[in-house]
Amino acid sequence: MPRHTQAAGECEKCGEGTINCSHNHFADETQTIDTWEHRCTSCAYRETQAFRVDAENPQPEGDPMICPLCGRRGQIQA
Repeated sequence: MPRHTQAAGECEKCGEGTINCSHNHFADETQTIDTWEHRCTSCAYRETQAFRVDAENPQPEGDPMICPLCGRRGQIQA
């Protein structure tokens, strides 16, 4: 899974680190998975969200290409 990471601001938990927003995108003929992670560079803060589209879950809740934590749009790396 290619990962695309960019800074998403200061950590509200520790006030010292930077939050890195990471997006992973995986797709094959049966499913698509988009994961989002916010992780601080200084403390243990980490938050994740995943979207899965497959036969059992045909409609995701929200747009899987937009980070539910900071609102940035993901990029699919080839």
